[in-house]
Amino acid sequence: MDEDATTMAGRHGGVVVRSNRHHADWRGWKFMWPFALVFVFVFIIPVIYAVYLSFFQTKMIGGTVFVGFENYANLMHDGHFWSSVWRVTLFTVVQVPIMLCLAALLALAIDSMKLHGTKFFRISTFLPYAVPAVVSTLIWGFMYGAKYGLIGSLNGWLGTHLDVLQPSVLLAAIGNTTLGSLPATTC
Repeated sequence: MDEDATTMAGRHGGVVVRSNRHHADWRGWKFMWPFALVFVFVFIIPVIYAVYLSFFQTKMIGGTVFVGFENYANLMHDGHFWSSVWRVTLFTVVQVPIMLCLAALLALAIDSMKLHGTKFFRISTFLPYAVPAVVSTLIWGFMYGAKYGLIGSLNGWLGTHLDVLQPSVLLAAIGNTTLGSLPATTC
């Protein structure tokens, strides 16, 4: 008898109880299947369907026609596509380091035992969770309003004509909006 069986036998009144240590425990997966099911139906299936649709072209006359990789070939020569890729790359290169640094500083401030005002940092970090995303979007929309919002008031006060929603400044405005909801996006 091996050592594990003898110790188990001593505990159970002489009856040898063998346990398989290599047997998989599926209890955790039973809790995961509802999420996995929703994830497959909400994310995976639509992505697969979008890839399937990308091989077709809908024409005014003739209906939907299979075109293979022609849509992808056209995409590689489209200037708007490459402009979009450049904007997303720039946003990622600038925004991700800023958000990581600010999130690390907030985490250190919340965890600090020597910093005064840790309760303020905790409240200010978790307060955005009380504001739904729709309300936050409306607030940012009103703030960026060129006529009646905060930008409009600053334009009237300074005598400028700044419009944050014009294409040359829009990427910075989106970055500011993302940074303004930092706790909700980093936790």
